Parts: sequence; C-alpha cells; structure tokens
Amino acid sequence: MSTIADRIEEQFDALSVAQKKVAHYIQANMQDAVMESAQKIAGKSGVSEATVHRLAQALAYPNFSGMLHDLRRHVMKDQRAVKNFLHSTSHQEDSWIEKHFVQEIENVRETMAWTDKAQIRQAARMLLDADRIWIAGWRMGLSVTSFFSFVLKYMLGNCELIPQGGVAEYASYIKPGDLVFACGFPRYCSRTLKVSTLAKEQGTKVIALTDSGLSPFAKLADLSLFAACKSTGFLDSYTAALSVTNALINEISHLEKERVKLNIEKMEVMFKAFQDNFEWMNRSR
Repeated sequence: MSTIADRIEEQFDALSVAQKKVAHYIQANMQDAVMESAQKIAGKSGVSEATVHRLAQALAYPNFSGMLHDLRRHVMKDQRAVKNFLHSTSHQEDSWIEKHFVQEIENVRETMAWTDKAQIRQAARMLLDADRIWIAGWRMGLSVTSFFSFVLKYMLGNCELIPQGGVAEYASYIKPGDLVFACGFPRYCSRTLKVSTLAKEQGTKVIALTDSGLSPFAKLADLSLFAACKSTGFLDSYTAALSVTNALINEISHLEKERVKLNIEKMEVMFKAFQDNFEWMNRSR
C-alpha cells in the first residue's frame, strides 16, 4: 500500500504549480503538517485553502481528512520513536536555544536516515573520476559550496567554485568528463539550476545536494544526495548539508589515500613558501 510520500513523488510532475507548493511543504514538514488544518497548510504554502483540498483529490484521497489521516499514520510509524527521544531529552522546552539545537539534531538524524554508504561511495567515486569538478551554489548555499570547494581543491587540485557573477563564462568551459556538484535548496536558485541543466545537456555528470526528491535539482542529477534544512529561525539550516559534504570528504580520503596524501603534501609546501599562517605558529618554543 503506497504511503503519502510515495503518492506525492509519483504524482508530483502532474500537479499544478500551486499544488506542487503544498506537496513540497507537506513532504518537508510532515511532523508539523499532521497537526495543521487545511487553512494553515495553505497559509504556510502560500496558496488558497481550495488548493489543499484539490491536492488531496489529485493524490487519490476522498478528501483532505483522508489525506491527513494517512499523513498521521505515516508519521507515527516512521517518526514516533525519534520524536519521543527528542522530547524526553529536552529539559527546557521554553528555551529557544534548546529548540534550536534540537532542530539541528533532527535535521542531521533525518539526513542520516536518507543517506546510505553506497550513495556516498558512488558520489565520492564520481568526484574522483572527474577530469575537473565544478561547484555551483550561491547565496546561503555558499556556506556549503565555499567550504566543499576549498577542501576538494586542497585534496584533489582539480576543483573550481563557479563565482556567481561569472556563471556564463565558467559554464562555457564545462565539458564531458567533468562533473558539476550543485547545491540547491529552497528557493532553488535559478542560476544554479541553469548551469546544472547546461552541464547535463553537454553530457557532463551532475551530483545534486538538495532537500527533497521533489527538488528540480534531483530530477536532472545523475545522483542526488539529500539533507534536511528545517530551522526554528527565519533562515534555513545548512548544518546537515555540511555533514553530507564531510562524509564525502572522508570517503574520498579512504578511496584514494595516496593521491590525496600527495596533493596535501604539495599544498603544505606552498603554505610554507607563502607563510600562509600566523607568525606565532612558525615559532618554536
């Protein structure tokens, strides 16, 4: 018997734009949506209440109540133990800082559940086999892409972070044999999506780090890795996304130990040549 998550994924492409907004909100916020009315879900999705009811029908439910019942059953089955754990370990429920870190923990836990070792190994191997690695993802995504591109450059020497202001110029150099690693989270930057699409059209492999199988990045990528990004504040969280890139870094180090070691040794020589650290770190006691 298909779950609500299955139905959303199967029917997503056939939904209207407004219905897609509701479906994406429900999939990304299932634990909250189970306690919300059609009106509240509509408000958080930025659509009319009628759209929520039409989504239920589009997903083959008799009405909104039927969809909500299925959603509650799915969440209770999948998340009850974890939610109980988080509730039991929260000592100050009224503390915003406590809620903040509990949400960060939940994001990492969800991401861990979505990710398996085979996916990480496949992505690491694709990165290692690429002639050149191009990293795309700006705005808030730079918190992930700037870090990841720096470390890959340090480890492998063939990685480039595409600057937001030079997308057209850099995109012209992307070729088959290269790989584009795209970081795409809501609001799904159109420039990042464009460069990923152009790369795909040229026969270049694309790895997407995104939030959901409903993401436009997931639909064009050769391999998608998912990270939860919910937050108690007004900005999305990228903690779990960084955890995914750290897992990739560790797997790359494991798969190509000698290659990485050689590149790091060369880089350390350059650091010394340019004295690229604080003066007191060079002094002996």
